[in-house]
Amino acid sequence: MTVIKIRIDFDDDRYIGHGRIQLLELIGQHGSIAKAAKAMDMSYKRAWYLMDAFNSMFADPLIERQHGGKGGGAAKLTPFGAELVRQYREMEARALTVFAKPLSAMEKHLAEVEKPAAKPPKKGSQPART
Repeated sequence: MTVIKIRIDFDDDRYIGHGRIQLLELIGQHGSIAKAAKAMDMSYKRAWYLMDAFNSMFADPLIERQHGGKGGGAAKLTPFGAELVRQYREMEARALTVFAKPLSAMEKHLAEVEKPAAKPPKKGSQPART
């Protein structure tokens, strides 16, 4: 499936991209930076750094953090953070609509990709349990 990933550069150091929006969206869904990071196969440290940088880009915060304790920490999107995600996803949807014809033309010229055959199991290994 063809997707359009938008990146908005405000200046050299400040930008919004697909990955940052996805992380923000997952924080909203999971209520935790750690759980969102895990869902993206990213370290907590990297996710925290990205959200700290992303949060500091704007005058209004994107997420609110509650420091850990007995029950652990939590994070949630602010109304501005939720609105930023909504606007970004709307731009992606509009871009797909606007560029539907040229994308379709490009897709017609894509080469077929052969999927490699499944490799036989290694000698002595156990078959996967289902």
